[in-house]
Amino acid sequence: MKYDNDDKALIMLSFDTGSERRVARMKSVSRPSQLFRDYAHADAVIEHMEGNGIRAIGYDSEEYPDYLRSLLADPPVVLYCRGDASLLADESRNIAVVGTRTITRYGKDVTTQFVRAFADSGLCVVSGAARGVDTVAHKTALECGGKTVAVLGCGVDVAYPPENGELLDKIAGEGLVVSEYPPGTPPHQFRFPERNRLISAFSSGVLVTEAGLKSGSLITADLAIEQGKELYVVPGSVFSKQSEGCNAKIKDCQAAAVTAPEDILGAAVRKDEGELGVQLSLEQSRIIDILSKEESMHFSELLEDSGLSTGELSALLSEMEIFGMVNKLSGNYYQVARRL
Repeated sequence: MKYDNDDKALIMLSFDTGSERRVARMKSVSRPSQLFRDYAHADAVIEHMEGNGIRAIGYDSEEYPDYLRSLLADPPVVLYCRGDASLLADESRNIAVVGTRTITRYGKDVTTQFVRAFADSGLCVVSGAARGVDTVAHKTALECGGKTVAVLGCGVDVAYPPENGELLDKIAGEGLVVSEYPPGTPPHQFRFPERNRLISAFSSGVLVTEAGLKSGSLITADLAIEQGKELYVVPGSVFSKQSEGCNAKIKDCQAAAVTAPEDILGAAVRKDEGELGVQLSLEQSRIIDILSKEESMHFSELLEDSGLSTGELSALLSEMEIFGMVNKLSGNYYQVARRL
């Protein structure tokens, strides 16, 4: 792959700290190459990338996912990729699976069960390559012959956690390892919350299989709600601290509780059954009335017109989609299911 001066400028810009500042600088000029005069550093980075099977996809590239530009206020200026970048092209075929790093036997069994079903259904599993649930999700997807994407909070050439180095190499060979951070970037703690917004953005929905109250995966869950994505959580024992976060999301009506893969994958079947007619609640009727005024509406427009909180609307739309009341379109748009 050849890199012109604009590409090199974006690579250099990606070394700046603070994603919002990077995007602001990039948008302040008509051509990224106007930002720099000396590309020696970029040339050295590109040489390193080529020697390690890494590609850079800049903001203005045709391969850059369109949905990132519209969905995120601070989209990455560059995506660094090892593997099949086409797995990011259509987020509707991806589902994120996240959870606690200190996984229990229950969490492992639940994660394995869901990921096997997702892989068998042709969905690509997105996660963060962390210890615990993330690792189980990636490994299970590969074992089933499925596709998986690892979104890192460090450079794609950095093995973190160290014991997952071999796993990351395998993901790069059969799926995709991706990061917004340049090669060689160390895994500092503050980068992981930033990384989490991409895990959600790359996916049609987020499943949390096991999480305590302080689990970092709940950051991803909250970001999914903010982005208008589907949020699913698996309930756990009231005696297990590792399930307190999941149970809290259900109790606060911020997520759809799921107990089997069919609760997510079976949505299409239930939509067909919905042709027989459904009884709408007051909240559901209000959403249908709002959507009926337009061919489709963005999540943010629905949020403003409905007067609901982000969490309430996200959970309501998730339920309505499952039961065939609304259809979710690309770019976080919704429309009424015409058979209602």
